[in-house]
Amino acid sequence: MKFFVTGVGGQLGHDVMNELLKRGHEGVGSDIQETYSGVADGSAVTKAPYVALDITDKDAVEKVITEVNPDAVIHCAAWTAVDMAEDDDKVAKVRAINVGGTQNIVDVCKKLDCKMTYISTDYVFDGQGTEPWQPDCKDYKPLNVYGQTKLEGELAVSQTLEKYFIVRIAWVFGLNGKNFIKTMLNVGKTHDTVRVVND
Repeated sequence: MKFFVTGVGGQLGHDVMNELLKRGHEGVGSDIQETYSGVADGSAVTKAPYVALDITDKDAVEKVITEVNPDAVIHCAAWTAVDMAEDDDKVAKVRAINVGGTQNIVDVCKKLDCKMTYISTDYVFDGQGTEPWQPDCKDYKPLNVYGQTKLEGELAVSQTLEKYFIVRIAWVFGLNGKNFIKTMLNVGKTHDTVRVVND
C-alpha cells in the first residue's frame, strides 16, 4: 500500500513512517518544514520521500495529496502543546491546524476515495468516570481548547468520510521528541526518589 503521513517531523509521525516502511509499504511523509526536520537518527523515515506541506493551506493540501495519490493517509500532524493551546493568542492557530487542517485533508481523501486514519486524543472526554470509554462513545466533554479542536477534527473525519479510523491516544513515546518516559528518566538522574501519581 501507498501511505501519505502528515507530521513526520514529530514523534508519532516519525515512528509511524518507520513502521510502515519496515513492513514493506510505500510511504511519503510531510511536515511544515521545507526538509525533514525530525530526529536525525538515520532511520528509514530520514531517507523516505518527503514533501513540505502546511496543512492549513487548502490548495496546497489538495495539490500535494492528489499528486501523491495514496491508498491511505495517516494524519499525525497536530497542535499538541495542550497548555499553550489555552493562550488567547494561540487559539486561532490551534483551531486552524487541528480543525481546518484536518478538514482540508479529509476533503482530499473523500475526493480520492482513500482511507484515512486520524490520530485523536482522550482529551475529547472529561476524564471522569470509573470505566473505560467504549470505542463508539459519543459522550464528549472536552475541557480545554486542545480537546475541543481534536474533537472537531474527529467530527470532520466521521461526518465526511466512510473509510476512516479514529485512534484516541493518551500520550505517545518514542526516540523522537519529548515524552513521559524520557521525562521520568531525566528526573531519575537528578532525584533520589521519583513519585508518579496514579489518579
